[in-house]
Amino acid sequence: MILKKDTIVKQAFIILLISLIFIFSLTILNNYFFIKQLQSYNIKINEGLISKFIFKSTVVIALVIILNIILFIRVLKYIMKKLEKVSFDIDRIMDGDYSTISNIDEEGILSRLESQFCQMSRRLQLSIDSINIEKEEVKSLVTDISHQIRTPLASIKMFNSLLIEGGLTKGEKEEFLERVKDEVEKLEWLANSLVKISTTESGMIQIKKEKEDVKQTILEAVNGVYLEALEKNIDINMSNLESIYVYHDFRWTKEAIFNILDNAVKYTDENGQINISMEKLETYIKIDIEDNGIGIPSKDIGKIFDRFYRGDSEKAKKAEGSGIGLYLARNILEEQGGGLIVSSEEGQGSKFTILITLQNY
Repeated sequence: MILKKDTIVKQAFIILLISLIFIFSLTILNNYFFIKQLQSYNIKINEGLISKFIFKSTVVIALVIILNIILFIRVLKYIMKKLEKVSFDIDRIMDGDYSTISNIDEEGILSRLESQFCQMSRRLQLSIDSINIEKEEVKSLVTDISHQIRTPLASIKMFNSLLIEGGLTKGEKEEFLERVKDEVEKLEWLANSLVKISTTESGMIQIKKEKEDVKQTILEAVNGVYLEALEKNIDINMSNLESIYVYHDFRWTKEAIFNILDNAVKYTDENGQINISMEKLETYIKIDIEDNGIGIPSKDIGKIFDRFYRGDSEKAKKAEGSGIGLYLARNILEEQGGGLIVSSEEGQGSKFTILITLQNY
């Protein structure tokens, strides 16, 4: 029985029943006083007619009450059925099953709520799947970096032991020290990669905008890749740079520009070149960073800003990287109201356009 399933339903039914009985009683009393009033005016009324009138009134009212109760129970059953399905679906979601299916083709608020709940469940499933995929990617990447850490550590340990034992020529000592320096730099790069991954995962990008010189921000970022570019004999050409003071986060904006430059150096062959230019527009400062490197295949253009994406080409796979530089760069710029645009062709180099807003706050 539906009335036994829920206390609130039972209470609602009792209130309805009391209301109907009250209305029934008022109607009977009204008929009684009406007849008495007619009698007080010495109006003669046949007793049989009075009895029939009272009987018919009572039957009609009783039928109305029964009909109301039946309609109430039917409507209640419909509502309870809908709510029970939602409740059942919630239990399934709590148990980790998000496969809620809706075959709703009816109108009404309850049907719409059921349909919206099913849509919410599907979106939740997609979000959880996406989070699980990212977790696996992070786990795989951290495992890979952790594995890479062991190699330079083992090399440093070996070279250190040889240096401590002595008996080496001056040339050998210099060579081993140089090798140790290279391994330390590799460890530093791996540590920085882990820090960047941690930053993106924990939402540590907190923008604090202050009025700073954009030109100085660019120069600081260039300094970060200068030695690496020098080793590959890559020319970094800068043109039209001018001191323009705008509100931006110097540290994070420098990090965004550095990540783009780092990619340009990484994917540009020896003796290549990188061109940096700057232009003040009406609402933005536009910074173009163009290289003549390996370029980006058209199928990858829409993916390069995805977290951990590194491309499928052999050169992309061989280059060191965690696949979060461009993802981080775009997030940093967009958090400040700017943006990052790319245009590229495979084998023809790439051009990244940075937009920094000229807003006064």
